Amino acid sequence: MKQKKTFKVLSIDGGGIKGLYSATILNKIEKDLIKKTNDKTVRIVDYFDLICGTSTGGLIALALSLGISTDEICKFYTNHGPKIFRWSKGVFPMLKQTLFWGKFNDKKLKKALVEILKEKKIGDSRCLLCIPTFDVTHGTYEIFKYDHKEGHLSRDNDLLMTDVALATSAAPTYFPVAQLEKHDNRQYIDGGIWANNPSLIGYTEAKKYFIGDGKYNNIQLLSLSSLNIGNKLKPFARKRRSFIGWRSRLFDLTLVAQSEFVDLFLSSLHSERADLDYYRINSAKVESSHVKHIELDRAKKNSIALMKQFGNDMYHNIKHDIKPFFQTRKTYITKNR
Repeated sequence: MKQKKTFKVLSIDGGGIKGLYSATILNKIEKDLIKKTNDKTVRIVDYFDLICGTSTGGLIALALSLGISTDEICKFYTNHGPKIFRWSKGVFPMLKQTLFWGKFNDKKLKKALVEILKEKKIGDSRCLLCIPTFDVTHGTYEIFKYDHKEGHLSRDNDLLMTDVALATSAAPTYFPVAQLEKHDNRQYIDGGIWANNPSLIGYTEAKKYFIGDGKYNNIQLLSLSSLNIGNKLKPFARKRRSFIGWRSRLFDLTLVAQSEFVDLFLSSLHSERADLDYYRINSAKVESSHVKHIELDRAKKNSIALMKQFGNDMYHNIKHDIKPFFQTRKTYITKNR
């Protein structure tokens, strides 16, 4: 009997500085893999044929694809987060976000990205990649991909990973629009406006190009949520609200709603199809006393400590459930495996 060949996908949600929650979980996984294999060089990328990531999840995906350790990725958030999201609260940041240039410039973000991703390009990836963004020049969705032969792709491998990271994380009203010279100066914004949870992109990519025809028989898809607070309103909340009245809550609601719908859809497919093994690592439950410390641009000392705590606790809750995703290594070979 022919053994089933599994196509393995990792998907990582967007969420600004809350990516530290996701990175912390991945760090715990990687440490356990190093201990299990007795190999200090083992990395998350060794276990997934395709990694998808949106916004901050895209940054993590790009770093993972290069074999950068999760220790270094976590340090990226703890060391650079407070600088990137400096002065996120107060009247002046609110006025900048709602009336003028946007809340932050991207100079510190770009400098931090260059530090971790160096001059690496998409073609340097050790796995397949799908990084969503939105092309505002042409008003349509966009996905940056590793140029794989199955799709006859030849467009993105020469793009700098730093530019791709800026394009997928250019959250409207937070960061400037990203402009890519190598894409004829097209302009891009955060992929979270349509694919904050890129799991469905990973599933679609796998089904379209890799499942069937003697390639792969089934899909294993591990989806990792950001840390979400839901942005609920109290009963009988004010009904008429201006843009300033909604502020960052408007963007957050879009991210959470899209992420939850994708999870619902894939959970339904998982229960109906034998060729899909799907698991979602959800957001930790954030108590009311912690809500004010958990925002996509809040990088204070207590916020960072909380995100690490939530990530560590969640890993211990789900570590037995995700074991099947790390029983075997990936089998798809890129030129930089």
